[in-house]
Amino acid sequence: MRRIGVFLVFTFLLTFGTTVKAADVSATWTGAGGNNNWSNAANWNPGLPSGAGTATIGDGNTVNLDTSQSVGIVLLNTGASAGTTTLNIATSGANLDIHKNSTELFRVSGVAGGTGIVNHSAGTVTVSRIDAGGTGEVRLSTAANCTAYYNLSGTGVLDFEVLNKGDRTRPAYFTATGGTLVARNLINKFGLINDGYTGFLQGQAKLEIGAIGTVKAIGFGNASNLMDYTVGNGDEVNPTYGTMVFDVASASLFDTILQYGNVADTFGATLIIQLLGGYVPDAGTTFDVWTFSDKTKAGSGLFASISANWSAEWVDTDGGGSGSTDTLRLKYIPEPATIALFGLGLLALRRNKK
Repeated sequence: MRRIGVFLVFTFLLTFGTTVKAADVSATWTGAGGNNNWSNAANWNPGLPSGAGTATIGDGNTVNLDTSQSVGIVLLNTGASAGTTTLNIATSGANLDIHKNSTELFRVSGVAGGTGIVNHSAGTVTVSRIDAGGTGEVRLSTAANCTAYYNLSGTGVLDFEVLNKGDRTRPAYFTATGGTLVARNLINKFGLINDGYTGFLQGQAKLEIGAIGTVKAIGFGNASNLMDYTVGNGDEVNPTYGTMVFDVASASLFDTILQYGNVADTFGATLIIQLLGGYVPDAGTTFDVWTFSDKTKAGSGLFASISANWSAEWVDTDGGGSGSTDTLRLKYIPEPATIALFGLGLLALRRNKK
């Protein structure tokens, strides 16, 4: 009897154990369910998108993410007409996980003359390619003369591998007045952003590079290319400040930014350095966390605050002289009391060995 019982349990696991994984369902939004909630299966044809399926939301529709959802690809503003498609992500705890073995994973606008809008003020949107063959992208605009808006605010978190904006014929606006932008690979643009661009990471937004990684390119700016990257808004009269977070795991393993573009301004920003894995740098250890691919470019701006025991300054690493501060350098400067305690600890260790 015991063997039969074990056999039945084993058979049950083989038969039903794989049903835990969500089926791959691709679906198109119809809005037939009588409300705008994503979770209402009646709003989708043939049903709620899931697994590695594609969620397609066409022109003229507004969708509210009301519960956590997991899907392979999300496409907004797609179809024959040039309407406006809006996705509202504003419910705390309602997260959107977008993942598949594909490059374009989250598209905001893709119809010539159309407009796609994402209003993201709560919850986490994670965009990641699940294989090792490449990176998954958030593509703001992909068709000629379409317009895309991604508005990050509140407590919203956008965690992505690659963020591509758009070129002159594809206006794309990424505005962060709050929330957190987690960049795990690349922040990029195609060409120049049009004159209406309102800036990147303004207000109380926070940029995290990810758990030890490199943002390989930052090239945001306006058509005149006067300011490619700003953490604050650069206004000394009515300033708004952003926050930057760098993780440091060792003297050679830490978050970095490699910037392509003209200038960077960190005026008024808050700089947070997080030490990982118990690592404590030696006094005076420096970390070049933000560098320019073109050493003739310049960065500037004093931080409003910085983590205890750290200093930061823009430095000229190639001797280019005035106007070419090409690297943001962090230095670990522990307080004398910290150094004294460390010394006492070594002394005690030596005595114990005797």
